Amino acid sequence: MNRKPLYLLSLILIVSLILSLGTAYAQQPAHSLYEESRTIIPDNLPWYPVVVIGDNRPTNVNSVQLPPIFYMVVNETKEIYPIAVIGTGDHTGMGTQEQINVLYNALKGLQNVWLALGNHDLDAHQEKYWTQVIAPDHYHIDDIPGWRVFILNSECRLSMQWKAQVNTIWNNLGNRSLILVFHRPIYPKVEHNLDPERANYLLSKIAQHDHVKLVLQGHWHGYASEVRKGITWIITGGAGAPLYDYPKTPPDNATIVLERNHYIVLILYPNQTFTYEPILAGDGSGTLKIIRINTTAYKIINTKLDIFKKPAWIPVRLHVNVSGWDVYASLIVPPNASIIVNYEINGYDVKITSNATNWYAYATPPGGANNAVVGKPVNNVAELKLYKLQTTTTATTTTTTTFTTTTTTTSKTSSTTSSTTTTIQPATPTTTIVQQTTAQQGSQTEILAISAAIIIGAVIAAVFILKKK
Repeated sequence: MNRKPLYLLSLILIVSLILSLGTAYAQQPAHSLYEESRTIIPDNLPWYPVVVIGDNRPTNVNSVQLPPIFYMVVNETKEIYPIAVIGTGDHTGMGTQEQINVLYNALKGLQNVWLALGNHDLDAHQEKYWTQVIAPDHYHIDDIPGWRVFILNSECRLSMQWKAQVNTIWNNLGNRSLILVFHRPIYPKVEHNLDPERANYLLSKIAQHDHVKLVLQGHWHGYASEVRKGITWIITGGAGAPLYDYPKTPPDNATIVLERNHYIVLILYPNQTFTYEPILAGDGSGTLKIIRINTTAYKIINTKLDIFKKPAWIPVRLHVNVSGWDVYASLIVPPNASIIVNYEINGYDVKITSNATNWYAYATPPGGANNAVVGKPVNNVAELKLYKLQTTTTATTTTTTTFTTTTTTTSKTSSTTSSTTTTIQPATPTTTIVQQTTAQQGSQTEILAISAAIIIGAVIAAVFILKKK
């Protein structure tokens, strides 16, 4: 019997498999979305805009493509360009590596992306890959003044793991208020809630320690909110997953809206108060447009509706680059409004003019800083003198990131990519500093080189075997 065709077929299959593995590893980001999106958040801003999304998985859980409604939400989020994005879980159909990569690419370019795990994100048993590409399974962020955002993993297999997470929530909290984020909800009661054992354990700890002001949850595909003992409980599960039509009767003291896609815009204040609005998403929800009028002026048009189909306010953060400095205008755009923002730049003196009534401007040097140059408007004009910041070197702070079994310290990094980003050359000649991605490129190059070496080795071995036979 001539075995040569069999050996050749085996060789082709081996090479194809190795090529597929090499391509998959090359597509894996060098750093997680959590790490790559980390941007220093200044401590001295008047308020901080955040977007919250949840349950954007596709109806067909095996699909690699995310729902069109989710991409509409992402596009609006990129127009808002919030200081952080929070996710309440079920961001993929099953959590396969390919689905996780698609999620990563969809959210890349946003700052400070903090996602929780949902049950669908773990169906493919790729939790390790999730932590490599998206975020740790649970962690906390103390970057916004007055607040700690604690991301819990409600999908952990053992109740002791849930208890271990909960027991660390208040560690070194200081006088911060708490925002808890996890997938399976406790309140309101929507017939799709966290099991009583875990829910009661967390509730008992909240009663002992206090400090919790806001809880963000998903899992149930709709919008629901309730205030209990001073804590606001929100379920936001309408970013693309198939919407639910139950419960028909809302729980006592709860607000429930069925079968409407949405996301949340949230404003956090350093005095530990907050405001929020659930924003309708998809066709018939209105539009948010940022139009560049000329090299220094923008028009913001807001016709968005909230989930109750009433006109909604929307926070928007515009970003321009002035001689390597990141200059932002943070505005609350009223319902049915047309807001004009104009930049006047003279060297390191920046004047920003706007007809908005609630807004401020700020700037940070290359690499970011814990304290920004902040300008509050007087007669519709905010002035920024960039040279007044004491240091223009890269500033970093550290934040504790808690994994299942270890505690890791990660430093904040700077990233300023946005659909509304513009580089404006100042009157004084300067050099604009651009962030490099050589670490990621180098890692992918190494992976490709290793894959190529494996392929060559396999070919040589196969040829040797054929000759021997």
